[in-house]
Amino acid sequence: MTPAHDPSRLDPQEEARRFEILERPELWPDDPAQQAELAELLELHLALGSHGPALAESLAPAPRTRWTGSWTLAAAAVLLVALIPAAYTVQRTHSLRAMAQDTARLEQQARKRTQDRAWIAFFQQSTTLIQDFEQNPALCKKGDEDRRQEREMAQTLLEASHQLAAQGAPIQEAEAIRASLHTWLTEIALEDDCLSVERARELRQWAAAHNLEGQAERMERRLKGDGA
Repeated sequence: MTPAHDPSRLDPQEEARRFEILERPELWPDDPAQQAELAELLELHLALGSHGPALAESLAPAPRTRWTGSWTLAAAAVLLVALIPAAYTVQRTHSLRAMAQDTARLEQQARKRTQDRAWIAFFQQSTTLIQDFEQNPALCKKGDEDRRQEREMAQTLLEASHQLAAQGAPIQEAEAIRASLHTWLTEIALEDDCLSVERARELRQWAAAHNLEGQAERMERRLKGDGA
């Protein structure tokens, strides 16, 4: 699209012609409007002539010896301002990374301590149950042994045993002993609250034959000695 013509803007050739006749009033046209425009141009021309040298001097670039030092300082300041945030960002990033690593390490250690404590508690309570089974309990009405408390404890330890198997043992031997205890606990948990004397004796003999009490105590001490 052709731009709209601005009537107030003179043609370059006409503008040049008018500057040419500024100092030749005899050539000025008789039209008052054109004479007014030429008068304004003349005033601008005279002003440039009187103030032009001072204006040119003020606008001219200063000698190199005058601005080299200040430019160097300015450039250094700009560079410093740019580098300080970058250095701070790098330092802050390293700090956050180190904090994250420390936090992950502490969390891992805390999880290991919690895991070891759970295994220790399992072996400790299993030892107590085996010892309780060695004691003479109260008798049921039929003359059988009342093993209600031992059965409830065996059921609780079975639940803990399943959880420990799912999370994994701190050492391989602990898993083997847990499996042996798990089998014995299952037998007790499946029994009635009242056991016949013969069945109670079988369960005690089973525990003794596999040295469940001794193994549970030894594993408890070992895990405690490993810093749990």
